Amino acid sequence: MFCSNCGARNEENAAYCANCGNELRRIETPRVDVPPPPQPRVQFSYGPQSSQYVPNYLVPAILTTLFCCLPFGIVSIVYAAQVNGKVAAGDHPGALQSSRSARMWAWISFGTGLVLIVGYFVLVLLGGLLGAA
Repeated sequence: MFCSNCGARNEENAAYCANCGNELRRIETPRVDVPPPPQPRVQFSYGPQSSQYVPNYLVPAILTTLFCCLPFGIVSIVYAAQVNGKVAAGDHPGALQSSRSARMWAWISFGTGLVLIVGYFVLVLLGGLLGAA
């Protein structure tokens, strides 16, 4: 126990301070049982069954980048990569917008690649037919 007058350390059962002679009083702080604050209920739900699920279209974005049209596929990948971060941040409208943009650019990449591939084969066919004549 410490003396409130001089601050000297005394034995726990001492009635007077050994240093200054001041009467020692044990100060008891009343114990108040305070219940812990209520914890917010957090509901984690992922997957298609959740109302917060937003598809990111990353797989179609990667596939159309590799096999169809590289520039438009990259744009699709950028938007697809933003979806999960926005969902985690709670920006549901932003995640939906990025998801729609990723899907749109994946389809644009697919369409452009399809047109280019079909055009290439048409040109090869025409070249073969005109070269044979």
